[in-house]
Amino acid sequence: MSSYFRNMEYTNEELKELKEVIGSITNRIPQDKVGFIWNNYKRISGDKSNQPCTCKSSAGLWGKALETIRTYLGGLDA
Repeated sequence: MSSYFRNMEYTNEELKELKEVIGSITNRIPQDKVGFIWNNYKRISGDKSNQPCTCKSSAGLWGKALETIRTYLGGLDA
């Protein structure tokens, strides 16, 4: 796995939930999942930024968060 990711552990239950939530997102992040996504992005990447708004101007930040999580999960399966 890339050294980009922090060295941290997820339980099997946490990984299952993360995979399910990420797998269910196609176009928009459900409002009740934004905190979950951002907190997991920070946990994986080590980013310390506050959670951005969900407005159009923050789409790039959310895209980066989703891509980071998907890349992390993909590395676990490799």
